[in-house]
Amino acid sequence: MLMGKVPIVALCGFLGSGKTTLLRRWRRDEELRDTALIVHDLSDLGIDAELLSAEEKTPKAGTLVDRVAALHGKHAREQLHDSLGTALNQICELEPPPSIVLSESTGAARPWPLIKALTQDNRFILRHFIVTVDSLNLHRDFEDGRLLAKEPNISQDAALCRAAEAIAEQIAFTSVIILTKIDTVPKSAVDAQVRHLQQIQPRATIALSAQAGLLLPQLESVAPPDLLTLSKRADQLNLIQQNSTTENVEAMIFRDPRPFHPQRLHEACCNKLGTGLYRTKGFLWLASRPGHVLLWQQSGSQISLELSGLWRAEIVKNQDGKLLPEEVDQLRDRLKTEHSIFGDRHNELTIIGMEADRNGFMSELQNALCTEQEIADWQAGASFSDPWPKSVRRSD
Repeated sequence: MLMGKVPIVALCGFLGSGKTTLLRRWRRDEELRDTALIVHDLSDLGIDAELLSAEEKTPKAGTLVDRVAALHGKHAREQLHDSLGTALNQICELEPPPSIVLSESTGAARPWPLIKALTQDNRFILRHFIVTVDSLNLHRDFEDGRLLAKEPNISQDAALCRAAEAIAEQIAFTSVIILTKIDTVPKSAVDAQVRHLQQIQPRATIALSAQAGLLLPQLESVAPPDLLTLSKRADQLNLIQQNSTTENVEAMIFRDPRPFHPQRLHEACCNKLGTGLYRTKGFLWLASRPGHVLLWQQSGSQISLELSGLWRAEIVKNQDGKLLPEEVDQLRDRLKTEHSIFGDRHNELTIIGMEADRNGFMSELQNALCTEQEIADWQAGASFSDPWPKSVRRSD
């Protein structure tokens, strides 16, 4: 602890830049076992809180469970300051007390309101304000940072320019920039990105990370942010009275129990991802892979699928014979309240971005669901064309 206060490490960064991946890696370190987490999510789903918590279900919004404060939905937007104040007070009552607090913000967070909310309780001190930047997205969509630095002859795409402004604003307040996924782009691109990031924030330490390989102790030598300096910066940039999240970037939720047709979902992603669709994240299932709980993550032009587990409706079949009869009976009892055809299988996705692109992709997702006839074919054991990679990454 610094000066008897609990240090807070704030992890900011635009949508899909690798914040949750870093936190999942950091939490495996023995020294961070007693850490308390504060997780902000623009969506009401709170997927990140679920991924970081040991709870089987998403923690209720505004609550501290398993040392994870789930501040999603209105708690990350309209009630940010008050909800953070409540969470910090609850963290002070934990036993054993945490040696550090890790805070993951929504990618649409405005930095100055977030910093003010995190520093409202004098029992805590802001140790780092870190901004993650996705090297692959920076390379594909932001001209290796030239769009962020507003260099001449750059893209005039309105949605990308809006995202670039949000990223640049976060960087203006950071003391550490973590450039993630550097193993996915050429070294020459990484070098160019570092130059452009230094142009935006010359005082920041820039750390490079491949596959969440950067550890928190590696930043120990970096000095804490100076709040007075940041306050003056907010005043100079006319950001004192800004909302807690970026304007015109909102979230909507897609829910449906029917399986996705893998071919139509793939075509929608290849042809209908607008530049204003900044982030989609959640759990889904494909008719071709009925047993797999798939964690879906899209940011910009990137899409990833992780195998998060198996649906109970698949486990109850006990095809490997590892379950005891009483365990099968318990699963069957739990499934009695689920869908009569699909069991606990369902799709639940957060869609974040500009209104037109959100609505357009929502419509494409509806069209990618299996029809009644395709569901009947699935029940009869029919196969489905599946262009998605056969090797799916397993999530921890």
